[in-house]
Amino acid sequence: MHLSNGVLFRLTVLAVCLSMFALPVFAGKEDKAVKDDKAVQVEKAVKVEKAVKTEKAVKTEPVEKMEATKGNVAVVNGAAISQEDFDRELFGIQEQSANRGEKMDDARLAEVKEKVLDKLIDGELLYQESQKMGLKVDDPTVDEQYAKFKAQFPNEEEFNKELAKVKLTEASLKSQIRQVMVIQQYIDKEFVQKITVSEDELKAFYEAYLKDRIEKNLKQEKIQKEVAQFLEKLRENANVERNLR
Repeated sequence: MHLSNGVLFRLTVLAVCLSMFALPVFAGKEDKAVKDDKAVQVEKAVKVEKAVKTEKAVKTEPVEKMEATKGNVAVVNGAAISQEDFDRELFGIQEQSANRGEKMDDARLAEVKEKVLDKLIDGELLYQESQKMGLKVDDPTVDEQYAKFKAQFPNEEEFNKELAKVKLTEASLKSQIRQVMVIQQYIDKEFVQKITVSEDELKAFYEAYLKDRIEKNLKQEKIQKEVAQFLEKLRENANVERNLR
């Protein structure tokens, strides 16, 4: 089991948390209907996020601006995103790509790097918003999730080996777990509980993306059923010798 193969808690859970805000790195291979659906979700989520930020901007104390220093790939409202965190995220994607037998040329690598940085920035922005709301996760909850994650490894040695491989410690992994869980709390409060889908939107989505696909599937099932019934009748009236040994 390898953290860098996508098992790393932060890579998997944070990806889920941010799926409505950031386009997938390998979106080019997704089904068009799925991509269109995600585009709609992204557009709605961004509008709501902007509204939330605008509403809270008046109440927020100004943050001292910082320039990206050596060792940081970005600084978001004064909070640094380290080169180490960036390299860890990038390494995981590169290894997954290699495991699929895919090769990254320079242009593709540059594109992936931009998307990785975008995801880290989005994560930091969401975390900062969660802190403005005072959202927290207590230590026992983090410890419980940490224990569940650790239990996926065959033994302590393998777990520690993988942590060292991606340059994480128990403390830093717990910190990432806490951040992910707080971000999820924020998304639940600000989006999941507030955003609804109307009957008209459901109908429009069905008509645009699902109706033709469902109709084709149903038609194919009917065709297969009719052909099977026809073949059954042909067999009844046919003289067939089978010599299979």
